[in-house]
Amino acid sequence: MERYVLGMDIGGTNIRAAMQKEKGGTEHFVKVPRDSVLTGERSMEALAGFIRDYTGQYAGGRLPEAIAIGFPATVDATRRRVLQAPNIPGLDGVAVADELERLLCVPVHLEKDVNLLFYSDMADLGLPSRGVGIGVYVGTGIGNAIFFNGEPLPGKNGVSGELGHLPRAGGREKCGCGNMGCYECYASGWRLVQLRDQYFPGTELSQLFTRYGAVPELAEYVDEIACTIAAEVNILDPDYVVLGGGVLNMEGFPLEALKTNIYRHARKPYPAQSLEFYQSKDAAENGVRGALALGWKKAMAS
Repeated sequence: MERYVLGMDIGGTNIRAAMQKEKGGTEHFVKVPRDSVLTGERSMEALAGFIRDYTGQYAGGRLPEAIAIGFPATVDATRRRVLQAPNIPGLDGVAVADELERLLCVPVHLEKDVNLLFYSDMADLGLPSRGVGIGVYVGTGIGNAIFFNGEPLPGKNGVSGELGHLPRAGGREKCGCGNMGCYECYASGWRLVQLRDQYFPGTELSQLFTRYGAVPELAEYVDEIACTIAAEVNILDPDYVVLGGGVLNMEGFPLEALKTNIYRHARKPYPAQSLEFYQSKDAAENGVRGALALGWKKAMAS
């Protein structure tokens, strides 16, 4: 069998996995409930067991050249340890890479899930690795990837790019992180749910923008997202900006209005006049495809 890598995207609800041979595309994509594997008890043994079962079914038991795994979590700067995974029990503080390597004898690489989305988008959109690229993915929260010369910028503790947790002046909403007034309280998917419940009760969330367009409440919400993105644009002067996530891919979402508002809040003349936007396509396989790209990058470098 050809050499292959295994990519995994571990979310709060599902685990997604796929393999990719050296000269092929994504194969054997699977999705299973996260709590069918990770219950909070003996998590590393359970995860290693899932990997063995997967490789036994699809690779004749032959282990991959490398395993790359994304988590909706903070991961330390060495990308060896999960610092905090609020929605996955049993992973806080666990040296996941070390433990899985001990159990499987295969190189294991960890990354924040949002960075894997950006790896996938770089490949899909043909984006250059040189320079500064940022990705903003508005889903339940605000995911943010910051890349420099094709590599994610981890920061001292591994937790850079927490764009949703910039403080908003005058903010009084309690954020899930424990702070008050984070931008995520005003420019995220769960904020959109609050707006729906307050102003448009009974409306399907997916129909908000198609039914109500640019009513003041939704226009203000879009501008909150624009202000959040413009703050990072003004700091980093990026070569390009990728916009994605479930909210920005909703039917009827005013993407052009969002771009106009980002331009309006961006510093003039630059970086405003040189802004380049790309749209990420929201697909369940994106995180896994990004993991596969990372897996091959690491395997080829070793």
